[in-house]
Amino acid sequence: MMDVTRRRWMLGALALGTVGGLAPNGLLAHRAHVTLTRLSANRRTRRWEWSHSIHFHDAALALQRLAPGKDLQPVDAAGQARLMFELEQRFRWITPSGNQLQPQAVAAELQGDGLVLYQDCGAPDEVGSYEVECHLLHDIFEAQSNTVSIELVEPPLRRQLTATMPTTRFELRARGG
Repeated sequence: MMDVTRRRWMLGALALGTVGGLAPNGLLAHRAHVTLTRLSANRRTRRWEWSHSIHFHDAALALQRLAPGKDLQPVDAAGQARLMFELEQRFRWITPSGNQLQPQAVAAELQGDGLVLYQDCGAPDEVGSYEVECHLLHDIFEAQSNTVSIELVEPPLRRQLTATMPTTRFELRARGG
Protein backbone atom coordinates (compact mmCIF):
# COMPACT_ATOMS: atom_id res chain seq x y z
CA MET A 1 0.00 0.00 0.00
CA MET A 2 2.80 2.43 0.90
CA ASP A 3 4.65 1.70 -2.34
CA VAL A 4 1.55 2.46 -4.46
CA THR A 5 1.00 5.80 -2.70
CA ARG A 6 4.67 6.74 -3.03
CA ARG A 7 4.70 5.78 -6.72
CA ARG A 8 1.55 7.88 -7.42
CA TRP A 9 3.08 10.84 -5.61
CA MET A 10 6.34 10.53 -7.60
CA LEU A 11 4.50 10.16 -10.92
CA GLY A 12 2.36 13.21 -10.09
CA ALA A 13 5.45 15.24 -9.22
CA LEU A 14 7.16 14.12 -12.44
CA ALA A 15 4.09 15.07 -14.49
CA LEU A 16 3.91 18.52 -12.88
CA GLY A 17 7.62 19.03 -13.45
CA THR A 18 7.31 18.03 -17.09
CA VAL A 19 4.31 20.29 -17.71
CA GLY A 20 6.06 23.15 -15.91
CA GLY A 21 9.19 22.60 -17.98
CA LEU A 22 7.22 22.70 -21.23
CA ALA A 23 5.16 25.78 -20.35
CA PRO A 24 6.15 29.06 -21.98
CA ASN A 25 8.06 31.42 -19.69
CA GLY A 26 5.16 33.88 -19.65
CA LEU A 27 2.89 31.28 -18.05
CA LEU A 28 5.34 30.74 -15.20
CA ALA A 29 5.66 34.45 -14.40
CA HIS A 30 3.42 36.31 -11.98
CA ARG A 31 0.04 37.48 -13.27
CA ALA A 32 -0.08 41.17 -12.36
CA HIS A 33 2.29 44.07 -12.95
CA VAL A 34 2.26 45.90 -9.63
CA THR A 35 4.72 48.17 -7.83
CA LEU A 36 4.57 49.38 -4.25
CA THR A 37 5.93 52.79 -3.29
CA ARG A 38 6.12 53.69 0.37
CA LEU A 39 6.73 57.29 1.49
CA SER A 40 7.58 57.86 5.15
CA ALA A 41 9.20 60.58 7.21
CA ASN A 42 12.41 60.07 9.14
CA ARG A 43 11.98 62.44 12.08
CA ARG A 44 15.59 62.05 13.19
CA THR A 45 17.06 63.23 9.87
CA ARG A 46 14.07 65.45 8.88
CA ARG A 47 13.94 63.73 5.50
CA TRP A 48 11.23 62.03 3.50
CA GLU A 49 12.19 58.51 2.45
CA TRP A 50 10.79 56.49 -0.46
CA SER A 51 11.09 52.78 -1.13
CA HIS A 52 9.87 51.50 -4.50
CA SER A 53 9.38 47.72 -4.81
CA ILE A 54 9.26 46.24 -8.31
CA HIS A 55 8.87 42.53 -9.04
CA PHE A 56 12.20 41.22 -10.36
CA HIS A 57 10.64 39.82 -13.55
CA ASP A 58 8.95 43.17 -14.27
CA ALA A 59 12.22 45.02 -13.65
CA ALA A 60 14.06 42.72 -16.08
CA LEU A 61 11.40 43.10 -18.80
CA ALA A 62 11.27 46.87 -18.26
CA LEU A 63 15.04 47.13 -18.72
CA GLN A 64 14.84 45.14 -21.97
CA ARG A 65 12.24 47.58 -23.30
CA LEU A 66 13.76 50.78 -21.88
CA ALA A 67 17.29 50.02 -23.10
CA PRO A 68 17.08 47.48 -25.93
CA GLY A 69 20.35 45.77 -26.77
CA LYS A 70 22.18 47.03 -23.68
CA ASP A 71 21.68 43.82 -21.65
CA LEU A 72 20.92 45.73 -18.44
CA GLN A 73 19.87 43.57 -15.49
CA PRO A 74 18.16 44.44 -12.18
CA VAL A 75 21.14 42.97 -10.30
CA ASP A 76 23.64 45.33 -11.99
CA ALA A 77 24.36 48.90 -10.87
CA ALA A 78 23.74 50.13 -14.44
CA GLY A 79 20.32 48.43 -14.57
CA GLN A 80 19.37 49.79 -11.16
CA ALA A 81 20.47 53.28 -12.22
CA ARG A 82 18.31 53.06 -15.37
CA LEU A 83 15.28 52.06 -13.30
CA MET A 84 16.02 54.87 -10.83
CA PHE A 85 16.07 57.31 -13.77
CA GLU A 86 12.68 55.95 -14.82
CA LEU A 87 11.37 56.65 -11.30
CA GLU A 88 12.64 60.21 -11.47
CA GLN A 89 10.90 60.74 -14.82
CA ARG A 90 7.60 58.98 -14.03
CA PHE A 91 6.84 60.18 -10.49
CA ARG A 92 6.01 63.80 -9.67
CA TRP A 93 5.58 65.14 -6.15
CA ILE A 94 4.33 68.75 -6.06
CA THR A 95 4.16 70.81 -2.86
CA PRO A 96 1.27 73.20 -2.02
CA SER A 97 3.37 76.14 -3.27
CA GLY A 98 3.88 74.41 -6.64
CA ASN A 99 7.48 73.30 -6.11
CA GLN A 100 8.46 69.85 -7.32
CA LEU A 101 10.19 67.64 -4.76
CA GLN A 102 13.45 66.18 -6.07
CA PRO A 103 14.00 62.81 -4.38
CA GLN A 104 17.61 61.66 -4.72
CA ALA A 105 18.73 58.08 -5.34
CA VAL A 106 20.05 56.46 -2.16
CA ALA A 107 20.43 52.73 -2.83
CA ALA A 108 18.97 49.61 -4.39
CA GLU A 109 18.75 46.05 -3.15
CA LEU A 110 17.22 42.72 -4.01
CA GLN A 111 14.58 41.58 -1.53
CA GLY A 112 12.86 38.26 -2.05
CA ASP A 113 11.49 38.22 -5.61
CA GLY A 114 11.73 41.98 -6.01
CA LEU A 115 14.05 44.92 -6.47
CA VAL A 116 13.72 47.80 -4.02
CA LEU A 117 14.93 51.27 -5.03
CA TYR A 118 15.40 53.89 -2.30
CA GLN A 119 15.19 57.68 -2.53
CA ASP A 120 15.06 60.57 -0.06
CA CYS A 121 14.90 64.36 0.14
CA GLY A 122 14.57 67.07 2.76
CA ALA A 123 11.10 67.09 4.31
CA PRO A 124 9.05 70.06 3.11
CA ASP A 125 7.55 72.28 5.82
CA GLU A 126 4.39 73.03 3.85
CA VAL A 127 0.84 72.06 4.71
CA GLY A 128 -1.96 72.07 2.17
CA SER A 129 -2.65 70.17 -1.05
CA TYR A 130 0.16 67.98 -2.32
CA GLU A 131 -0.11 66.57 -5.83
CA VAL A 132 1.18 63.12 -6.76
CA GLU A 133 1.39 61.92 -10.35
CA CYS A 134 2.60 58.44 -11.23
CA HIS A 135 3.17 56.90 -14.66
CA LEU A 136 5.78 54.34 -13.57
CA LEU A 137 5.98 51.46 -16.10
CA HIS A 138 2.63 52.38 -17.69
CA ASP A 139 4.40 52.61 -21.05
CA ILE A 140 5.89 49.15 -20.53
CA PHE A 141 2.95 47.09 -19.23
CA GLU A 142 -0.61 47.67 -20.40
CA ALA A 143 -2.22 46.76 -17.06
CA GLN A 144 0.45 48.28 -14.78
CA SER A 145 -0.77 49.22 -11.31
CA ASN A 146 1.26 51.33 -8.87
CA THR A 147 0.27 51.39 -5.22
CA VAL A 148 1.51 54.39 -3.25
CA SER A 149 1.42 54.19 0.54
CA ILE A 150 1.94 57.57 2.20
CA GLU A 151 2.76 57.41 5.91
CA LEU A 152 3.67 60.87 7.16
CA VAL A 153 3.48 62.14 10.73
CA GLU A 154 4.31 65.80 10.07
CA PRO A 155 2.38 67.02 8.19
CA PRO A 156 -0.08 64.31 9.35
CA LEU A 157 -1.10 62.18 6.39
CA ARG A 158 -1.82 58.48 5.96
CA ARG A 159 -3.24 57.29 2.69
CA GLN A 160 -2.96 54.51 0.16
CA LEU A 161 -3.41 55.29 -3.53
CA THR A 162 -3.46 53.14 -6.64
CA ALA A 163 -2.32 54.57 -9.97
CA THR A 164 -3.67 52.68 -12.97
CA MET A 165 -4.44 54.15 -16.36
CA PRO A 166 -6.22 56.53 -16.77
CA THR A 167 -6.16 57.64 -13.09
CA THR A 168 -2.55 58.54 -12.37
CA ARG A 169 -2.90 61.90 -10.57
CA PHE A 170 -3.92 62.46 -6.95
CA GLU A 171 -4.30 65.40 -4.62
CA LEU A 172 -3.55 64.96 -0.93
CA ARG A 173 -4.52 67.39 1.79
CA ALA A 174 -1.98 67.69 4.62
CA ARG A 175 -3.07 69.68 7.66
CA GLY A 176 -0.87 71.24 10.28
CA GLY A 177 -0.25 69.49 13.64
